[in-house]
Amino acid sequence: MRRRGNMRVKCERDQILKGISFCQGVISTRTTLPILSYVLMKAEKNTLSLYATDLEVGVETKIDAEIVEEGSITLPGKKMLELIREFPSGIITLSSENNLVTIRNENIWIKMISLPQEEFPAFPEVKGREIKVNGKILKKMIKKTSFSVSHEETRYMLNGIYTTVFEKLISMVSTDGRRLSLITQELENIVPTEVEAILPLKACEQLTKIMEDDEVLIVWGDKQIKFTQPGVSLVTRIIEGEFPDYKSVIPKSFKGEGHIDKTKFQESIRRAYILTKEKALSVRLSLQEGKMMISTRVPDQGESNEEMEIEYSGEAMDIAFDPEYLLDVLRVLDCEKIFFGVNGPEDPALIKPIDGESYIYVVMPMKI
Repeated sequence: MRRRGNMRVKCERDQILKGISFCQGVISTRTTLPILSYVLMKAEKNTLSLYATDLEVGVETKIDAEIVEEGSITLPGKKMLELIREFPSGIITLSSENNLVTIRNENIWIKMISLPQEEFPAFPEVKGREIKVNGKILKKMIKKTSFSVSHEETRYMLNGIYTTVFEKLISMVSTDGRRLSLITQELENIVPTEVEAILPLKACEQLTKIMEDDEVLIVWGDKQIKFTQPGVSLVTRIIEGEFPDYKSVIPKSFKGEGHIDKTKFQESIRRAYILTKEKALSVRLSLQEGKMMISTRVPDQGESNEEMEIEYSGEAMDIAFDPEYLLDVLRVLDCEKIFFGVNGPEDPALIKPIDGESYIYVVMPMKI
């Protein structure tokens, strides 16, 4: 049983602010369990540990502190974050007596009610295969796949990023049924047995916020996965269900292929999107050797036409796309030129960087 009673801790305002900020991303704001909107703070030895969970994703972060008296308290996460932000820099003292917590900074005293620590869910222990991944690579992979995750709750197996690790490769893929993102990167160490999981989008988004660019230790369990760096851990449940056979929808050959300047293409699509976004209309790409026409037409409002010089070979064709779907991938590409492969107005198109990075984006056209 967790210790009850008094607790007294002194720590730097910036340190506790950072810790609560890490926790805030997983704190549940819509819940029938009030304790899930709280942060558990546990003082032991020279460390103040902060925990938050929504029962799907949990975060634990540790900060250096002067522990005058060991113990634990719970405080509402959102209110604590807002309060600590308004405190001046310096030492903050947290002290508790039974269920009343005093937060003090210089001439500021704030008292808050703590809920019983026994109500707070235990932070899970995860056992399984250990894998090490560079944090910078992990964050880049999430950035390039998270935007195409489905938000339809009825298609729960598409509500996350399907992640596989085997030998020296880690892959992440996501799809919402209209588009697909896939990225593969090399690992430093060999993983002899393949592991796979669908990681919830919320967990992936939090990883990009709390993880540094250094090495991340991943413990791959049967139902949960734990990501750890010094001072911070994130545990997420694995989405149950089978991810669809995404490889079968990736086109292998094309009737038309183009090399396009990414920045110019992105700027052109942005201009077209200004006209279409209010009515969710498409942008039409008219492809022929040496050039591409980008056009939109909005009934009763106007139209736009823009011609670009491109390297294109193959069949001339007109294809329409959702401009948002094009802009989403163009925002995350770091290359100067992209490969654009097409097969017709009803077949999926493929976009990928020309610089050799192992990343592909497949997108379905809209009806013309």
